Amino acid sequence: MQITKQSGRDMLVCRKCAAEFPEGRATKDGWHYECPECGEAEGIGEGLRRL
Repeated sequence: MQITKQSGRDMLVCRKCAAEFPEGRATKDGWHYECPECGEAEGIGEGLRRL
């Protein structure tokens, strides 16, 4: 079974609240990332990680 990405972006997971969401929901400008669920975790590799 092959899984394809719908939007061409990676899925992210919040290290604080464990929410999973597409990368596009976590950024408005493509440079700064924040969890759209809790708003506390910031930055890929710090507060957010790729699945």
